Amino acid sequence: MKNEDIKVSVIIPVYNENSKYLDNCVYSICNQSYRNLEIILVDDGSSALCREYCDAYGKMDQRIKVIHKENGGSQSARRTGIEEATGEYVAFVDSDDWVELELYQKMAEIIAKNQPDMLVASNYYRNYADGTVLKATDNKREGFWENCDFEAEVFPYFIKTEKYFDTEFPVAMWTYLFKKDFAYVIVKKISDSLKTAEDYVFLMTAFLNAKSFSAISYRGYHYRSNTASKLHTIKNVKKLLYLVYEAVEHEISESNYDQGELKQKNRIIIFHSLMLRDYKVLFETEHDFLFPFPRVTKGSKIFIYGAGKLGKQIYHVVKNSSDYEISGIADRNWESYRKQGMEVIAPEDILDKEFDYVIIAITYVSVREQIKKMLMEMGVPEDKFAEVDTNVFDEKHLVI
Repeated sequence: MKNEDIKVSVIIPVYNENSKYLDNCVYSICNQSYRNLEIILVDDGSSALCREYCDAYGKMDQRIKVIHKENGGSQSARRTGIEEATGEYVAFVDSDDWVELELYQKMAEIIAKNQPDMLVASNYYRNYADGTVLKATDNKREGFWENCDFEAEVFPYFIKTEKYFDTEFPVAMWTYLFKKDFAYVIVKKISDSLKTAEDYVFLMTAFLNAKSFSAISYRGYHYRSNTASKLHTIKNVKKLLYLVYEAVEHEISESNYDQGELKQKNRIIIFHSLMLRDYKVLFETEHDFLFPFPRVTKGSKIFIYGAGKLGKQIYHVVKNSSDYEISGIADRNWESYRKQGMEVIAPEDILDKEFDYVIIAITYVSVREQIKKMLMEMGVPEDKFAEVDTNVFDEKHLVI
């Protein structure tokens, strides 16, 4: 198969809050060096003005197809896009993000060789409002594997169980391509009752059902990260995530793979999602130490590094508790957070504070290790760092 023969349908769910970024998103796809694309804008119940934008794009490029539907959420929008797609493969892009001009050329070249059920370009950029651009991951694993090799060559690298949180294959659908027919089978298996962690459910279900998988380490996706996002929790998020947990547990039990390791991955991702969305419900389940940091016992004085989603969750919950004391919070983007009213200090000012433990509230272990090295070079003793212990990720903390 020649790579230019492979038609890729790129599905973009469109919502009001992201419409101001839509130009950048759409143009980055229209201008791809790989031309055999179908671009599907799924207007998921947006405003009249946003609908007009979508229709204007449809007139701009004959490869653009516009679908207007009532709001149904990301899972519904993706299902609609898959159903309307005419390409052999489907891709997904969030409407506030954009892609490098060579992304689909690189992926089509790999598809032409092996025609895998699913393919990932496993590295991406994280772009901040202040212009900062980070290489968010540094995944190096590449190859083609059939499902008989998944347990040895694929699963150990998807949501690793040794440390929190690490994965060679991102838990984000926008880094993957899927065969259209395969994606349709997967999306039909997922219940509409699941309202959170949709990417994880889709990807775990896909890995458990795929006959083949390819990975390249190309960095081609730009994820827009908003430091100005407010702290918020999702109502009944524990209940919603428990439904996700049960759905994936069922899918694992239906597979022919070893279940122990896969179920541990499931627990890790559910606790990870809960910590980012409503840390308070986990904080309240443990009375002897600060969940999930067993070394941090009651009465400890804590300093937090990282004012992103995880840092904000931990900071605000612990600050309002009488069991622990927060001595401060630092972040490399401290000036941006200061403008939002948060009392965030620069990393170099940490040593001016008193603390028993430092919690690096950053998701990925590779980034945490870089920050830990930086702080140690500044003079923070190694024994002051409190690490997440995944052994405390017990199902008893999830039961409603």
